[in-house]
Amino acid sequence: MDVQYVGEHLLPGIIGKLGVLTAFVAALTATVAYFVATQSKDEFAAQSWKRFARVAFGFHTAGVFTIIAALFYIIQQHLFEYHYAWQHSSQSLPPKYLLSCFWEGQEGSFLLWMFWHAILGWFLVWRSKNWESPVMAVVSVTQVFLGSMLLGFAFGETKIGSNPFNLLRDVMDAPIFARADYLSFIKDGNGLNPLLQNYWMVIHPPTLFLGFASTLVPFAYAVAALWKRDYSGWVKPVLPWVLFSAAILGTGILMGGAWAYEALSFGGFWAWDPVENASLVPWITLVAGLHTLIIFKSTGYALRATFIFFIATFVLILYSTFLTRSGILGDTSVHSFTDLGMSGQLIFFMGFFVLLSAFFLIRFWNKIPNPTKEEDFSSREFWMFIGALVFTISAIQITFTTSIPVWNKFFPLLRQLPVLGNLFEKDLAPPINVIQHYNSIQVWIAVLIGIGSAYVQFLRYKQNSWSNFFKALAVSFLLAAVLSAPMAYYLEILTPHYALMLFATVFAVIANTQYIFSVLKGKLKVSGGSVTHIGFALLMLGALISQHNQEVISINKSGVDFGESFDEKNKMENILLRRDQPVEMAGYDVTYIGDSVAAPNNYFKVDYKKFDEDGKLKESFTLLPNAQINPNMGLISSPDTRHYLTKDIYTHVTSVPDKDKMAADAGVFELDTVAVGDTFYTAKSFVIIERVVPQTQVNGVELGEKDIAVSVQLKAQTLEGSSYSANPVYLIKGNVPEMLTDSISEIGATFRIERILPEQQQIVIGIKEKDFDSDFIILKAIVFPYINVLWLGCFVMVAGFVISMLRRMKENKTAIA
Repeated sequence: MDVQYVGEHLLPGIIGKLGVLTAFVAALTATVAYFVATQSKDEFAAQSWKRFARVAFGFHTAGVFTIIAALFYIIQQHLFEYHYAWQHSSQSLPPKYLLSCFWEGQEGSFLLWMFWHAILGWFLVWRSKNWESPVMAVVSVTQVFLGSMLLGFAFGETKIGSNPFNLLRDVMDAPIFARADYLSFIKDGNGLNPLLQNYWMVIHPPTLFLGFASTLVPFAYAVAALWKRDYSGWVKPVLPWVLFSAAILGTGILMGGAWAYEALSFGGFWAWDPVENASLVPWITLVAGLHTLIIFKSTGYALRATFIFFIATFVLILYSTFLTRSGILGDTSVHSFTDLGMSGQLIFFMGFFVLLSAFFLIRFWNKIPNPTKEEDFSSREFWMFIGALVFTISAIQITFTTSIPVWNKFFPLLRQLPVLGNLFEKDLAPPINVIQHYNSIQVWIAVLIGIGSAYVQFLRYKQNSWSNFFKALAVSFLLAAVLSAPMAYYLEILTPHYALMLFATVFAVIANTQYIFSVLKGKLKVSGGSVTHIGFALLMLGALISQHNQEVISINKSGVDFGESFDEKNKMENILLRRDQPVEMAGYDVTYIGDSVAAPNNYFKVDYKKFDEDGKLKESFTLLPNAQINPNMGLISSPDTRHYLTKDIYTHVTSVPDKDKMAADAGVFELDTVAVGDTFYTAKSFVIIERVVPQTQVNGVELGEKDIAVSVQLKAQTLEGSSYSANPVYLIKGNVPEMLTDSISEIGATFRIERILPEQQQIVIGIKEKDFDSDFIILKAIVFPYINVLWLGCFVMVAGFVISMLRRMKENKTAIA
């Protein structure tokens, strides 16, 4: 007989599952309708199918909103009978982090992606005019694939999607689910990953996924252009979308860097992690495509390359989805999801769009306009195209190394080849020093891009006068050389390629600033490209200075060996801070002064003080790095940072004592027999028994005639001269003795009266002292100089994209009018 479960809330799940089916079926219907509308030769029939497709897409959008509402209700109401809510949330989470629970899981992230596609789809319906049917056909079929990720259907061993509304008892096989009242035993959920409990994780994922979703628009226009054989009509309408996508995707990536800097403990904003790389590469190819699109718009060149870049961008977004959600990066990245059994579905998703775009490209390749005359060597378009190729080299290196786990999966098949099989005998090993590996190429990429962005705008399209070009650029070049030389010396950036990168970024900032004021006459509305170049150069300059000149100031001068969990480098770059014992660190007296718990976080108070030569306090601040011992993930550490205009002092905890073990080892009271006037000693003070005082009330409560209470007044004095007092009480009430303790936290001691010996006029006193040697933290501190240059560059670069986008939108409106 079926168990009648008690307390389950099934209605939200039923509504959510209906939303999933509605969204999937409606997206499929819209795809078919838009396809027929595009293919139809009859204008009346095409318009009828287009109207029907809009209705279907409306139902699809309603389905997506229904899924979101149902899932958020389940999470917000802590309905732990649902596996998704139990796995990703808990009762103790603040409301703002419930949003993070929504997109922590794979199903939620796919849903977030679908949401943005639906929103962007309606903008395309309203604004794409004659391009609506083919463009929305591509958008709708993409929603079909994303919707399938939420279906959760199983056909034998084949699984299609993972439904976020599955009940806990349907996912897990445990004896507890044989009970009708199993929910009474499930008091809380697993909770949110501690690393995601940061305000950046409330705003970073939606922004990043809007960036991912926005790359579909240039792809859809590219496919639509090939489909309709209108190879140039899509250029003007797509250009603002490309700028929007570059701005939003770039912002999302930079937000991820800011989150890593503030919340992760690897010491920086970019670690060349495979998941970081997977989001960066599509942005690189998108920016390359933006430049070739501008080339074509201005000169008629590079249209084929534009198609390739926009198609590659979306395919790379799908590839990054496969990398992060298939579990294949589990051993090389801390960001990837675990495999939910949808790897085959993800490969099919990606493969469909690869084959679709390849079919259109191959079929219509010779039809795409391609001038036979080569670009002039002195023209702007020639060097812009070279810049796009440089971006391509950057993307290839990053993608190849990031894909090493993928290559190794294919090697067993390649080894079966009769002749070439020996080439794949050994698996590829990931680089030992990841940062050095990528920088060996990417620094030179930054040099070329910096120099190129400095001079390319001084060139004209079609043809250029070299003498005018060199005259215009001479001042910027000389000024950059004059400024970068002393900067390199002062900042000790003397390695040739890094020094050249310093020059290139300074040159780019100065030259583009000159171009804005000398050529564009300070007109900000038309200077988006130069502003973007300045921002990118500042970003690279800030990254170079802050990373090259970062200084670890927590040098282990005491020679303490931190054990096998620390390698030799980290043994030198971490210091031991015992509570209340100052340690000198780069001119600061640094003191660990205790911790405070705001479950599940544990904030360790680290006091920084700097004194001048006369011993007067010059500067003082307290940082609160967070660390918690998570039963599943070990030590989770988040840094705290002191921000200055010219530097950051970045501090994080690398090891803490186990509080539970400390409590167990706290020990018992040690006894001492003393009389009034006697002195005894603690680890940090000597204590005088001043007097014994009878009490008539204790804690405000009057005592009975037969009750006895006395307090012993103690005076503790430290070697530094500080005095503290304590008054433990010995109480006999109803013939039952009770010992009321009193503590002096400054010396870490607790006192109680064990017995009164009236005949001997003595007192048996118990003393329990805190073990200060076991109250410590191990800490690492890094100074990042001039990192604000990097953050300024991020803001300026995105602002440049927005300026360009608004300009192109205005141009399109004017052209339509």
